[in-house]
Amino acid sequence: MTPSENSDSGDKPEDTARPSSKGDDSKPDDAGQDGKRIGDGGADGAKKDGAKDGDENKDGEKKDDGDPPPKPLKERPLLLLGIAVVLIAAIIGGVLYWLDARQYESTDDAYIDGHIVRVAPQVSGIVRQVLVDDNQIVGPRELLAVIDTAQPQAKYEGLVAQAKQARATVVEAQAQVGVSLAQVAAARANVIQPQADLDKALADLARYRTAQAIDPAAVAAQQVDAAVQAVNSARGRRDAAIRQVTQAQAQVKASRAQVVGDRTAIGAADAQVAATGVDLANSRIIAPIVGRVTNRNVSPGSYVQPGQEMLAIVPLKLWITANFKETQLKLMRVGQPVDITIDTVPDVAFHGHVESFQRGAGQAFQLLPAENATGNFVKVVQRVPVRISIDSPGIQSYPVGPGMSVVPRVKVR
Repeated sequence: MTPSENSDSGDKPEDTARPSSKGDDSKPDDAGQDGKRIGDGGADGAKKDGAKDGDENKDGEKKDDGDPPPKPLKERPLLLLGIAVVLIAAIIGGVLYWLDARQYESTDDAYIDGHIVRVAPQVSGIVRQVLVDDNQIVGPRELLAVIDTAQPQAKYEGLVAQAKQARATVVEAQAQVGVSLAQVAAARANVIQPQADLDKALADLARYRTAQAIDPAAVAAQQVDAAVQAVNSARGRRDAAIRQVTQAQAQVKASRAQVVGDRTAIGAADAQVAATGVDLANSRIIAPIVGRVTNRNVSPGSYVQPGQEMLAIVPLKLWITANFKETQLKLMRVGQPVDITIDTVPDVAFHGHVESFQRGAGQAFQLLPAENATGNFVKVVQRVPVRISIDSPGIQSYPVGPGMSVVPRVKVR
């Protein structure tokens, strides 16, 4: 064979092998890439298969539990209907509540009020008896306590004796007035005869002097002198009788003055007796009103002084002082009904009515209105006290009293 033939014959196998070698060379590359792809695909497939298996397991478990898959909300009309009914009911309830609430004005700044009577003695002494205890209901003029009356009683008896003595003295003075008047009458009677003697002596003296003037020898000088002496003697006796009358009249005035003084003494003695009697009566502490005893702070043997509080009485008549905002008063009127809730008995419904409004707010009792940081006056909504009468009978049977919190609701529409 020639070299060309060998080459030709050799080329052919090489040519045939080259493609195969190329193919073989490319195949491993392709196979490697394909292997990677297959590996990736295998991994992905494994994951997908695992996920599918898991899903199948889950589905299998769910299927095993018997629970169907949840349906969409739009495919559940009964639930939608229930939600709609609840929303409509809530809206209707809210509207009804607003329509009802707008008819009332309420406040929690309110408390039960009443005229508490604080009982104190008017005399000092040791308490001998205390006849009542806390929370006990007492009536008017009921005896509460007794203070030792030994000293006031002794003073009272002494003043009564002085008053009796003063009255006896008045009786004696009145009798002396009678005696003095009798002495005046007797003295006046004693003046009559001396006056008559004086008149006769004056008449004799006048006659002698007239005769002597006509004829000096007709009347002796001794007769004239005797007549003058008789006049002087009669005048002296008459003047003495008049002085007795004057003295008797002075005695009458003195006796009458004594009567007046003794009557004044009687009045003073009677006043002291009355004052001591009042002190004696004040030693018995009496209930001034009907109410419930509270805050008793004395016991038998305690020493008390005038004005010292012994106990207090809460009256059965109570009311409510409610502080409403100024803006809440625009629709409130006297006589409007009130629903009352008392904190101590919240399960019991009480009723009342608006009785009165206080004509003034808190700012009326302040020195200056409120100021802000810039020093300007600012408007502050004040609270105005409103008095509410409690109309529910039998409130005294519940544990309520002054100072307890309440919530009144005033119907304004």
